[in-house]
Order: sequence, then C-alpha cells, then structure tokens
Amino acid sequence: MDISSYTAEDFVLDPTFRRWVLQPNAASNLFWEDLLTKHPSRYMAANQARLIILQMNTKNKAHLSETEILGLWKGIEKKASGQAAIRQEKVVLLNSLTTFERHKPHSPSPAKIYQHFGFRVACVLVLSLGLGYLSGRILSKPPLPQVTAPSPVRYLTHTTVPGVKSYLTLSDGSQVVLNSGSELRYLENFGTGDRNVFLKGEAFFEVAEDSLRPFRVRSRNTTTTALGTSFNVKAYEGETVDVSLLSGKVAVNREGFPEAPVLLVPGEALKIDIEKARLVKSEFNPDRVIGWTKKRIVFQETPLLEAIRVLENWYGVQIRVINRSGERVLLSGKFQDETLENVLEGLKFSARFDYTIEKENVTIRFKNKSPQPMI
Repeated sequence: MDISSYTAEDFVLDPTFRRWVLQPNAASNLFWEDLLTKHPSRYMAANQARLIILQMNTKNKAHLSETEILGLWKGIEKKASGQAAIRQEKVVLLNSLTTFERHKPHSPSPAKIYQHFGFRVACVLVLSLGLGYLSGRILSKPPLPQVTAPSPVRYLTHTTVPGVKSYLTLSDGSQVVLNSGSELRYLENFGTGDRNVFLKGEAFFEVAEDSLRPFRVRSRNTTTTALGTSFNVKAYEGETVDVSLLSGKVAVNREGFPEAPVLLVPGEALKIDIEKARLVKSEFNPDRVIGWTKKRIVFQETPLLEAIRVLENWYGVQIRVINRSGERVLLSGKFQDETLENVLEGLKFSARFDYTIEKENVTIRFKNKSPQPMI
C-alpha cells in the first residue's frame, strides 16, 4: 500500500485506517506501524486524520481528552518500567495513540521502539483494562456505528434479443414490458432520488405512484416524466421517438428544443422527428401502439423499413429486400400471435412481393409493378 502522497483527507477516507483508529488489533497495528516507519513524512497528516475520526466517533458523548489519555498511558508505563524483562522481539501495541506518540519528529529509531516485550505487553493490558473501566463509568451512550465507505453505485441492465420480450417488476413496484431488441438500464433500488431509467428500443411502463419521486424515462436525448402513469415509449435508432400515454399524465422534454415540456393527457401521443427537429402531438390507436404487449402485430400505413424492423425483432430474423421501387411503400395489416410465414402471406398480395425463408434469413422480392399500399 502506497501512502507516500496521502493527505489527512485520504487517511480519513481510507477504511483500513479508520478501522485501525476505532478498532485496533495486533494485525492492523503491525501494518500501520510498518507504513509510518517507512513514510515518516506522512506522520502529521495521519495524526490529523486520527483526531478527526475520533472526534466524529465520540460526538455528543463524554470522553477522555488527548491529554488525559496520554497522561494515563505514561503513568502506566512508568509504574511498569521496573517489571519488564528485555527481549529482542517485535511487539504490536493495541492502541493507535502510542504509534503516533512514537512517530513524532525526533522520535527514537524503530529498533528502540520495539524493545521491552514484557514491559510493553504489561502496559497494553493495564491501559486496556483501565480505559475499558473508565469508559464504562463515564460513557452513558453506546458507541456510534463504525464509519464505513459509501456503497458503490450499481446499475442493472436488462436486454432482450430479437424474438424475445421481457416482463420486469422494478424495485418501486412499477411494471415494464420490454420489447424485442431493446435495453433498459437503471440504478439498483433507485437510491433515494428520482426514479430514472434509460431505454434503448421500446417499452411499455405501468408506473407505481410516488409523488415524492418522479419516474423518468430517458431515451435518445428525450425525457418522459411521470408519477403514477401507464405509457409507451418507442425510441429505436433511425426512427422517430414516440411517447403514447394511456393513463395519468406525463411531461416530455427534448434536449435542444427551446419549447417548454409537452404535457400529454390520456389518448395523446407525441411524435419527435429528430432529423427535422419537429414535435407533433396527436391522438393514437392503442391497439397499434401497445398491441405488441399482447402478441399482436398491427401495421397501419407503416413504412416498409419500420415494418421490417418490427418483423426482424419479433421473429429474430434478418430480412433482405430486392427490387424495391423508388416509391414510398406503406404496409397495413393486423396479426394475432401468427407465424412469420403467415404474416408475409397476409402482406404479399397487396404489397406485391414474393418471399423466401431460409432459417433466420428472409428475402423479400418485389415484383416489377410498383407495390400498392395494403388496404
């Protein structure tokens, strides 16, 4: 362990140093004795940190002062000085105060510090018993809990591969249906602040009500805020960002847009065209928006590329298009828990294309005549 550049703050934040000051033992004393011997220039910073930790740990309760403890220690040493047998053996003292006393500037060399094995052990035992007795008489409150380092921040990530949907229950009780080819990331247990989730792809949310902690879905620089609400967010790369509200109320913010947040009421949807920097509010068909949560595919004048993305995610396939005309191709149709072959059969006559399916590879070949939208 390298403490050559430690400041007082570094020592205070070091969990092993705090444990040594508050709960010393033979192993920790030997460890820190050795470090301070190797780095005497860190003595002042370490001693400052020790005093800060002791002050934090004894706040609001009676305690012995530094002068009283040091005097008690020296008195015990003086009384025991005539009874110790000298041995050439390293001793670990059971109090961090003695370490700092011995490491003051111009203190004796490390070889002298570890002399008088029997004498030191006797001093330690007497001082430990004496302080324990006095503490029991003086302190009226139990010791404060040991200062521990903050727990590391941990995010949970749920990812769905094409062809698979996921049903999640978050720690606050909110329900989430994660569509195929999507990802949801959030702080474990949400902590004590707002409930923030980060979405790639599409998900349907039923938010547990909590007026003190707004629920925020962040997706492609768009933030949807709710309290107790059910809504759908679709934010696939290369497409518009769509927020559709079924119940409750949400506010939608878009980074870079000067307008105030857009408020939605049930039955309203907001379409964000990122390329054109345009926001459009409108009504929506719930069956089309959340049909996917009920194993239902609904195309309603859906652009070809979006429909291909839906089918690829839904069935876990790759679709290649051949002979596509320059005209815009729109697809319409409704399918309930159907196979990919049945869906393509339902679309091919009106859209005028043929198809082949070879395992995970699908080829759609448009006929020479320009395809017409399916009615």
